[in-house]
Amino acid sequence: MFKASELELLQHLLVGVPLTDSTLHLLQQQHTNLEAVLLRSRILRQVQQVGYVSICQELMNAKAENAAFLFAPFILANLNQKVIYATPQSPENVAILNRYYQAEAKLSAFKVDDVLSGLNVYIELNNEQLSPAEYFYFSLINSLCNPKVSKIIYITHLHIDLEKLNQLAEYLDVEIHVLADKAEPIDFDLSKINMLKLLFKDKDQQYIDLCQKFSFINAKILQRLGLYEFDRAQVLVEDMFYSEHIFEKMSVYGEYIQTHLQHQVKKQSPA
Repeated sequence: MFKASELELLQHLLVGVPLTDSTLHLLQQQHTNLEAVLLRSRILRQVQQVGYVSICQELMNAKAENAAFLFAPFILANLNQKVIYATPQSPENVAILNRYYQAEAKLSAFKVDDVLSGLNVYIELNNEQLSPAEYFYFSLINSLCNPKVSKIIYITHLHIDLEKLNQLAEYLDVEIHVLADKAEPIDFDLSKINMLKLLFKDKDQQYIDLCQKFSFINAKILQRLGLYEFDRAQVLVEDMFYSEHIFEKMSVYGEYIQTHLQHQVKKQSPA
């Protein structure tokens, strides 16, 4: 499959679950010569040193603790990190993001770099019908194909061969950090979430507790990226849930994407 021996590691990163031909075909639809793209990205990464952060999260379900990571890209964007957040589309993340833009709409002719240069954040919801293992390979390899990505955070419950993953990361000159999906369960109904209470100062005890838990979860990402020690990171993130900084970033991002979607519809409409 891959001629370069180091890239053969890509086929067996999950213990007992190899990269499938169907996932490989899906990747090749986006990257015609996948191996050449990966090797070129490796060389460009060493030269350009742009430093995008890629956060990949497996399917977000109705568990409130999984929703915490949805705010990570906006938190990091406020810290001047350029972040691509990729996750499968789900009713939960669409319901939250739809408050700001049509999250389930398909964007065309969209330049991710343009968004990142202005807003530091880009959200990618994948609507392919992929298993957790298939999405792991698909999203990770997609991130590795981007020469501007220097750090990857992968959030998953899957059993990853960390020795092979570290060997691959060293070869491709990229940091890959795995966050096991083992966050303490949060007793909260996501379908009833009040974004005004979550992202503004006025909070009752239920939302004070929720923000503390969301801050604890996201602080791990800041720590893994080497931005802050954990205690400092947790305080900083929690402050963002009170200072409206996350809300402002989500609102501006939503306005930008929604404007693009409206222009897209106009171009597609018959004269």
